[in-house]
Amino acid sequence: MNHRIISLTAAMALALSTLAQNVETDRPWYLAGEEMRVDVTGCDALIAYAELCDTYGLAAGAVVGLKGGEGTGIIQLPPHLHSGYYVLSVYTRDNARVAHRLVAVVNPLRKSGYDDIKWVEITRPDSLSYPSAGERPRTGAGGAETGESLAAAGLADKKEADVREAEGHVVKARVRNVYEGTTFRAGEIRPAISIIGKQIHYFEGKMVDDSTAVFYTYGIHGKLPLVLSAMTSTGVSLPVEMLSPFAALLPKSLPHLVFHYQRSEVEARSIAMQRHLKAIAPAKRELQLGVNADETAEEGVVLDYDDTAYGTRPYLSYNLDEYRQFLTIREVLTEYVECVSNKKINGVPRLVVYSKQNADDSSRPTLVLIDGMPVSDIERLLNYDARRIHYINIYDGQYTFGNGIYNGILSFTTRSGRLTNYPTERNMQYLVYDFP
Repeated sequence: MNHRIISLTAAMALALSTLAQNVETDRPWYLAGEEMRVDVTGCDALIAYAELCDTYGLAAGAVVGLKGGEGTGIIQLPPHLHSGYYVLSVYTRDNARVAHRLVAVVNPLRKSGYDDIKWVEITRPDSLSYPSAGERPRTGAGGAETGESLAAAGLADKKEADVREAEGHVVKARVRNVYEGTTFRAGEIRPAISIIGKQIHYFEGKMVDDSTAVFYTYGIHGKLPLVLSAMTSTGVSLPVEMLSPFAALLPKSLPHLVFHYQRSEVEARSIAMQRHLKAIAPAKRELQLGVNADETAEEGVVLDYDDTAYGTRPYLSYNLDEYRQFLTIREVLTEYVECVSNKKINGVPRLVVYSKQNADDSSRPTLVLIDGMPVSDIERLLNYDARRIHYINIYDGQYTFGNGIYNGILSFTTRSGRLTNYPTERNMQYLVYDFP
């Protein structure tokens, strides 16, 4: 069926959106492995999500920060992409409308069974990547339907936004709520995001169903190491993993790409692309999940020490350099740290902060953190090398994080701020995330 053929010229003019937001790219076609610059305008939001998809799935994506409704983002195209048309979609969390654009991607270095491209070589230097004047999309046997109109039918123009960008950047996670034969419901799960470092940045999320958590993070920017966790009321740590912020709105079909090219241009761009990929290779590493060695977090910038938690100074603060050195946290808590008790609540070992404000209330747990990561395995913490701890801060009173209410915070800060030799808690996910 040749009625699906569409020329590159038609694709360049195709912007299937009359919406408030608009998306432009810096080139009419790309080599697999090149960078695609995406310019977004007309969005009433702080963040836009740009995703490049074919009919098989999400190929690449980027978060575009917006200021005054405008912003520019860079999508690094994977070098293994097949040749053919892709759909670039841009949307925001607080707007259900989606802007679309067809983008041609060419891979001269690797052939794939998914390739959907016809190569037509030209020699005229004034027609490097444009079709000849006689090349037009063919019509179907029954009428005048063109490749452009078929493509509109190089797609949906609406989709529902699942959450609103109301309080900051939105992060989603999947929780495995069935664990070791027990099923936990949404009301029994406390999902949390913890920024790893020398400050406390702890966000509890909302379970929108029994297995999906949504977080609204605010005041956090840049590439930072973090831990995802999902604790239950019985002390069980559930497996959890971050979901891509991209919804992957897949087209049902894409037009066939007829690519008019000049060999010298494709070769020159291919060499430049390979040099670029080689240059950035040492600095680019895939996210390492579940790895907690210090070098893993080097990609993220650890925030400097600040004992102010949400505008509150500690009730008690200990700089361990000013005290006698002990080998374990257990000894430190026993010898000179006040207002902390080790007890069992509902059969689960807990560290509890006591003060005048909550001396008689043990119905709510104390939030225990080490470099910002919540602690569920108290015995592991008590046996940790106290010589690696720099500060112990105790915050009294009640604190609310999302749906969780805690009687006090007990915060341990290591000298590096990177969980030095402290394994990630069971089933928690450790990764480096780039907050826009």
